[in-house]
Amino acid sequence: MDKKQLIAQVDSKQRIDTYMRDHTGLSRGQVRKLIDNARVKVNGRIAAASSHQVKNNDVIEYFEDPPIDTKPAHNDIPLDILYEDKDIMVINKQAGLVVHPAPGHSDGTLVNAIVGTHVDPKDFLENAGRLGVVHRLDKDTSGVMVIAKHDGSSRKLVEMFKARDPEKFYYAIVHGRVEQEGRIDTFIDRDTHDRKKFTAKLMHGKEAQTVFYPGEIFYDATLLKVKILTGRTHQIRVHMSHIKHPVAGDPVYGDHNRDIELTRYLGYDAKSAGDLLPRQMLHAYSLKFKHPATGEEMEFTAPLPEDFNRILAMLRKKNEG
Repeated sequence: MDKKQLIAQVDSKQRIDTYMRDHTGLSRGQVRKLIDNARVKVNGRIAAASSHQVKNNDVIEYFEDPPIDTKPAHNDIPLDILYEDKDIMVINKQAGLVVHPAPGHSDGTLVNAIVGTHVDPKDFLENAGRLGVVHRLDKDTSGVMVIAKHDGSSRKLVEMFKARDPEKFYYAIVHGRVEQEGRIDTFIDRDTHDRKKFTAKLMHGKEAQTVFYPGEIFYDATLLKVKILTGRTHQIRVHMSHIKHPVAGDPVYGDHNRDIELTRYLGYDAKSAGDLLPRQMLHAYSLKFKHPATGEEMEFTAPLPEDFNRILAMLRKKNEG
């Protein structure tokens, strides 16, 4: 990690993200990412927000990771391809697959799986860092993703997602009985106690909207169909935790004690919780969007994976018993 320092020279107070953008060669987005990851200090203290006001002679320290290779190596990783043409490909991403390389995780990702076979880095002069990734799923969330195969598709798809045009539906197994549909409207921001996590807030952060519909209701769990109207990091997981119905198996926002209770209800001992719930039970079931080249409306669905269906089968059997 590369540590750098600058002394602020300002006539009046200025936001730290705009000041660093103008004096470091970093983009404002890159500065905000550094701040979000607690890699910016002002006078020895971590900058809490991008809106922090810099004063004259403040000592700003920031820590950059070495740049990662924008042309990652191809890895032979099997993919479940739902559709592919010269402009896009649509996949059913498996749980456990990281979407994009990052410092400390330079291979074994979705990008490594598609580069050199389904996408060519030469086709991404504008968005070389994206290599087709226009939206993301968490590592342990499975389901439908669309990938751009060149800059033209990437640009249009990114615009669509920013405008919230695509319709995204998920299935989630959550703790507790959810007997009515509902909507969650909050802001989502970094957790002040753990900056690797996010939290729902009534004020401050990014607007986040989630709609949910009960599917099957079990003794102390519910299969929900969830529609996200915004695409915030960890949004469904944060929102379900916020309303006290955390996603089963979620190691970050979930409730391990309730995971154990569910495991025992299904007839297994507590030590089996990690086997029955190896990840958060969250699956991106369907995605509807307009084709970036033709404008044709397209919709793709991904069947529920085996681990998800296994839990549902057990819950249904207990309901019958």
